[in-house]
Amino acid sequence: MRVLIVHPQLRNYRLQIFERLRQKYHISKFIFLLPPPKGISIPSDWKYKILKHLNDRLGIKWRIKLINELIKNRKEFDIIFTSNVFSSKSRICFLLAKIMKKRFVTWDLAWGKKDSLLRKVRKSFALFILRNSDSCICYGTKTKELWLEMGVTPEKIFLSNPCVIDHSTTIHNDLRGKIHIRDKKVILYLSRIIKWKGLDILIKAFKLVEEKMDDAFLLIGGDGDFKRECEQLSEELKIKNMLFLGEISQNEVGVYYKTCDVFVLPSVFLRNPTGTYSYEAWGLVINEAMSFGLPIITTNAVGAAFDLVKDGYNGFIVKNNNAEDLYKALIKILSNHDMAKKMGERSRGIFEEFNDYDKMFNGIDDALKYALNK
Repeated sequence: MRVLIVHPQLRNYRLQIFERLRQKYHISKFIFLLPPPKGISIPSDWKYKILKHLNDRLGIKWRIKLINELIKNRKEFDIIFTSNVFSSKSRICFLLAKIMKKRFVTWDLAWGKKDSLLRKVRKSFALFILRNSDSCICYGTKTKELWLEMGVTPEKIFLSNPCVIDHSTTIHNDLRGKIHIRDKKVILYLSRIIKWKGLDILIKAFKLVEEKMDDAFLLIGGDGDFKRECEQLSEELKIKNMLFLGEISQNEVGVYYKTCDVFVLPSVFLRNPTGTYSYEAWGLVINEAMSFGLPIITTNAVGAAFDLVKDGYNGFIVKNNNAEDLYKALIKILSNHDMAKKMGERSRGIFEEFNDYDKMFNGIDDALKYALNK
């Protein structure tokens, strides 16, 4: 079986899966839209192409390059394997696969149902692609539920657990002493700081926590265009026990998970100026935090919540965009050490069961075999 993989960007948590696919199948080429992030290298024995450059603001050049690559390499593959069924990348790959009589497999994680007019148009294209794909790979149960509601054939839907690298066994030290919070109960936010991630809601909730508990501390890791507004909000609320850490590299995140007592991902459903909606389709930071045995607080706008967080068991799922609910969940965990410890242990157990690269690979492997044998 000869496979052409078209993917947005190589990340460290995808290296193992792509290498296993390369070892089992003939991967004619990897086509990435973006170069890998700093600190990640594409293996030298991979055949690959990177399409996007900074001067391609309108996105016309990379689309032309993608079309050229697919046509130029058409004799080298039997299956096009791509992701994000709502993207123009997938529409191009799907159309050319049909024209060239190739198999088409898509991998997606979208599950939100709030539709703007633009989203409805894109959704109609996505539905057509899903129904006419040779097989479909989904991240989690919410995506599968949406596809079934959309009328996608159940037999061609395959689940591939999204996995992260487990750094917990190699990280032994925390930073409490270094940043002078050794006697604090530490809450960690670690993600991009953009509006739909809901950091402003967490800051408002933490203000309520700080009024009730003088030993709570909020650590904020990440950067983004919403950071300054969040800093201004914390100043206006006169929050004392709080620290913005700035951008943290993937190689450093483990020490911050090791430093905290509870992890929070407070993402919200956000209507954008264009009329589209943003939300947390998955949230791999939840996988990472659970690998360190942490209780989790997240919202109903986070895809991972429905597969990894059992409300009241290893954390809490609260209503998105609701500081009061978030505050109550934080107080429950921070004020009960025994409960927090048990929740953390349960998180680790769920992580070990779910975050299995064999299961992840098998889902993709089954989908590729199904597509070829249709």
